[in-house]
Amino acid sequence: MKKCHQITWSFLLIFFIPISVHAIDGYYTGAFLRMGLGARANAMGGAFTGVADGPEAAYYNPAGIPMLEKSRLALSHRFLSLDRNFNYIGFATGIRPKVDESSAEKAIKGGVALSWIHAGVDKIDGRDFAGNHYKYFSNAENAFALSFGVMPMQYLAIGFTGQVFYNRFPDMGEGDATISSTGLGLDVGVLLTPFPFLSMGVVIKNINAKYDWKTDKLWEKDIEKIDRFPKSVRAGFGLRYPYPWLLVAADVEKSDLLGWKYYFGAEAQLIERMFLRTGLNDGAPAFGGGFVFQLLSKTSQIQYAFVTKKYDADSEHIFSWSIMF
Repeated sequence: MKKCHQITWSFLLIFFIPISVHAIDGYYTGAFLRMGLGARANAMGGAFTGVADGPEAAYYNPAGIPMLEKSRLALSHRFLSLDRNFNYIGFATGIRPKVDESSAEKAIKGGVALSWIHAGVDKIDGRDFAGNHYKYFSNAENAFALSFGVMPMQYLAIGFTGQVFYNRFPDMGEGDATISSTGLGLDVGVLLTPFPFLSMGVVIKNINAKYDWKTDKLWEKDIEKIDRFPKSVRAGFGLRYPYPWLLVAADVEKSDLLGWKYYFGAEAQLIERMFLRTGLNDGAPAFGGGFVFQLLSKTSQIQYAFVTKKYDADSEHIFSWSIMF
């Protein structure tokens, strides 16, 4: 009977309980990667493809990485309901090759980034067919990414993000075995800056991304189930004109499973060290701000975002901290 219960809940967990931002997003694989990343971008409604600044560029548009002038470390935590958790850590640095000053050659700027996204849920109530509780289950999804970008031209950057996905359900299989799956994915982005006040970007996300599940740890018959991540194309811009202290951004996204989505955001620098942000994430309002300060002779920034939901009543709070080296 216990094995029957575990098989039943394994099926339900794998196929029907992904972590999601919007209800419609949760129907498809890799929903945790559609939650957005970092307090700054989320406060701007997710309109960040054409901005692509900081370590979060590895997620929004890896073509922004070679434009970094300083190394940056970013940490982020998202407060979620229903025993869910979402965390991010990322590091990015520009690469500036040295060349002989007497030579006419020009060095091609580059950049690399490492990032880890973790999402999980605990205390999933396992019940038998009579409705009796017998065990709590959990799930964790992780995305480990390596990003690289180059600037072959002064106003053009190209970037790539390779990702390894790992989805884990502990104590689910025969003899409390762990059920897990891994996958690989690729993002490709382009960022164009024709003017100092205008940047435009395009990114293709989740190329060939998928989970390959097998049932050998659940029952004797080995069945394979492939869950593919929705592939999407996203384009956007960031504009600082006519006011340099005001950044206005917009994104449009087309997914092969989720259709069209639109994102709008703005960031205002009120004083030298303080920012206010607002945006619309596919119709859901978002707000936030940031404060820049010196810590151990390094420039740091604390950022906050308040994110509302289009289909759910629960709102979310996101805190991020970044430091420049």
